[in-house]
Amino acid sequence: MLESLCAWLEKTPLSAGIQNVGWIIPVSQIVHILGLAAILFSALSIDLRVLGVGGRRTSLAGMTEHFLPWIWSAVPLMATTGAILIIGEPRRDLLNPVFQTKMLLLVCALLATLGIQLMVRGAPSLGGPGGRAPWGLRAVAALSLALWFSIAICGRLIAYFM
Repeated sequence: MLESLCAWLEKTPLSAGIQNVGWIIPVSQIVHILGLAAILFSALSIDLRVLGVGGRRTSLAGMTEHFLPWIWSAVPLMATTGAILIIGEPRRDLLNPVFQTKMLLLVCALLATLGIQLMVRGAPSLGGPGGRAPWGLRAVAALSLALWFSIAICGRLIAYFM
């Protein structure tokens, strides 16, 4: 089924346009990487605060209010640039097990990030400046860190696996 989708996508005028305009794929990759950098920095800031390692002068609610909009704004941007990259080179991505792993990790990372957001929003007094987050929230933060950085690693490895 994926093979058929790739064959169809490769024959679309949109795919041909993306492949034939030399700057579209490099610019999409640059924007995609910058979006990932924004997400990684934001997730790292939130997760380290939850884990009690950094940002302890700021409340957990304040930290998430500041950094979550960066994550939720970068995700659609990355989805758009990712779609451009997939349409331009569908076989490179859709048939690649590393890309498929990246997409699974992405779903999990988004759920973990949403979980952190809901837990903090549900208890605004949680984790005041210098305060500790409960163990469940710390576990989700550790998972979030592992997931987001695994996504970055998979994104880089896509080029080397086929």
